[in-house]
Amino acid sequence: MREGEVQKVARLKSFLIFFIPFIVFFFYFTSNNEHNPSSANHMQHEYVEIPEGYQVPSVNISVTEDKSGTWLLSVDTNHFRFAPQKVGNADPSFNEGHAHIYVNGKKVNRLYGHFYNLDSLKKGENEIMVTLNSNNHGALAYRGNPISSSVVVENGK
Repeated sequence: MREGEVQKVARLKSFLIFFIPFIVFFFYFTSNNEHNPSSANHMQHEYVEIPEGYQVPSVNISVTEDKSGTWLLSVDTNHFRFAPQKVGNADPSFNEGHAHIYVNGKKVNRLYGHFYNLDSLKKGENEIMVTLNSNNHGALAYRGNPISSSVVVENGK
């Protein structure tokens, strides 16, 4: 091999030694991040138990199909305030935070208000669940029971 070809091969090896670990690192962490709605790891964070003496929040949801054929999630809460500006605080919060939306057991997004367009749903039965979450992302619970609401909707289309 000529000296110019040897240098090209050496540069290619150096590039691959740096580039391949970067690509592996990137795909691993983007596919296993629980804050990524498409992540394979979509399970809840730890629970945040509501201590005695605090008002216990509650959540009720409804899902309706609108005229355009998409589905609207409506979320009503009691003793809970959405606080998007505080998401990620390390300290747990008991009566404020955000919600997590699940469709058929898979987390699809966070919720910072009372309405969310679910877009289209698969044909047949779909379970929609919403959990209330502390600012530190922990799912709120009272006496060991998660604070959540779920409904099953039938998509005939």
